[in-house]
Amino acid sequence: MSISTDALRSFHLRVLFPHILSLSKTDPRRLNAPPRITRSKPIDSELYTYIALLVRDFIHPWYRVVTNDQDFVAELVRILIVVIRELETRFCEQVDWTELIMISAPNLLSIHYQDYRQAKMRLHMSHAGNAVSLEALFHGTQPHFALRSEEQEIEYLRALTDAILQTVLDPADYNSDCVRHLVRELVANLVLGNIVELLADPYVIHMIICKLLESYDPLVDELEATGQFTSPEDLILVDESPDVTDGPEQKQERLASALQEAQATDMSNEQQPATSPPPPLQSTTLEKEAESLPSHMQRLQEKRRQQGDELVDAGRDELDGAKAHERRHFSFIYITLQVMLAPIQTMWLYLTAILTSSQERYQQVAQHTKRTRHVRLLEPWMHFLRIAFLVDDRPVLQWTWSMVGMFLWPLVRVLGGGLLVDKFLEQTIMHFLGEDQLVYYLQLGRNLLWPDGQFIRKGEPVTAHEKERMRIRAERLLTVCFPGIMGKVVFEAANLDELQSHIHDAIEPLQNKYINKHLMFLLVDLVASKAIPSLVDDQCK
Repeated sequence: MSISTDALRSFHLRVLFPHILSLSKTDPRRLNAPPRITRSKPIDSELYTYIALLVRDFIHPWYRVVTNDQDFVAELVRILIVVIRELETRFCEQVDWTELIMISAPNLLSIHYQDYRQAKMRLHMSHAGNAVSLEALFHGTQPHFALRSEEQEIEYLRALTDAILQTVLDPADYNSDCVRHLVRELVANLVLGNIVELLADPYVIHMIICKLLESYDPLVDELEATGQFTSPEDLILVDESPDVTDGPEQKQERLASALQEAQATDMSNEQQPATSPPPPLQSTTLEKEAESLPSHMQRLQEKRRQQGDELVDAGRDELDGAKAHERRHFSFIYITLQVMLAPIQTMWLYLTAILTSSQERYQQVAQHTKRTRHVRLLEPWMHFLRIAFLVDDRPVLQWTWSMVGMFLWPLVRVLGGGLLVDKFLEQTIMHFLGEDQLVYYLQLGRNLLWPDGQFIRKGEPVTAHEKERMRIRAERLLTVCFPGIMGKVVFEAANLDELQSHIHDAIEPLQNKYINKHLMFLLVDLVASKAIPSLVDDQCK
């Protein structure tokens, strides 16, 4: 839902700065309101929208019952602005976002995937101990204080928020217990708590995937309409069966066996009752069709014979050329090399088209001054992809991956391609953290927390059917993102349903909300430690 800038500004003034509305429209204080928070006006607009929604939904309902005085709300807004400004300075000047996104984040994801699959393998085994659930096994592998109970989860966020406020606020503002406690509750429960709760929900993860890949929606609709994807309703019906532990392959086998059983069922008693003989008109029609079949075959044979006569009358040169072409033979080694090199040639042409499509872009990357001190930025994400797509379980793919890692990639780095790749990745990170992208992320978060202008907890809960449809949609959007040749080479998938099954296996470790919370709390701890290193230093002391 897109809202105009003027409408948002009016909403900000009405909720956060009502005293400004009493001023004249030509008054400079009204024209320059609200005050700037960051260096970007579009980002300020989104941040003020968050603050106004928080005040409207969680401060006004109880505060206006007590008093109509706006001084307390004004002081609360001032403290929030101070906190955001200080965090902006730390995020822009102290945090190495390239290292955080390209190294730390994929390392956390790799550990998350490995621990999830290890816990799944240990489930129901004799050495699993007293743990009777996947969540308990995973928590034993990655114990976190915040996930021992719901009370400790809130207490942990409060302690983290209080430590952040103590660092970013002046002593005078921090010692104001009333405002500090209220700001702490707003940030801990309504901001951090809801961020963790939402981003750990598989339904929200699938929704974000669908939102980011919405440009592929027409292609998925077309593939579903033509039958290249199994109907989503059929998959949902299978998922609602009692055996919920089956994977996509077992579900497809169960569906196929049900169809074969239905096809083999004798339906003659229902279709042809003994008391209802077939109408004479139908038998006459069948006899006419049977009689016309031999004559139709004769006409086809006559037509083919005439075409054969025309081929005989063809010129001698054309026949000699055709025979020479037929007599041409290829060695087995030549054919084998062509088959083996065809995927490599296709991939090379694809990469060449990408790298040489814009000479201007190449010059921009080459002239970019690298800021981060880290090198080989691509390798942590490649290691994560190797784990996510189960490369080690596919011998051919594992051999190819090893050959590229031992021979091709070192050669590329020696020739200077490694530095070029690092610069390109750093520029990509800077693009994704640009002004327009940050505004988009804030709008996406606002739409998740306040869909249709109402806080998400006040809405109706999502049904299991809707969650399953969203999961299938997200998997199919990810499926069509893969180039056709890559899906066949990497996954050896014969059709789109098989490729979707591999995509399902790749994102399965993100399908459990409780387990996802471990990952989210680790990411929160990581970002907080990068922005405020004193948190880690105090803990070590």
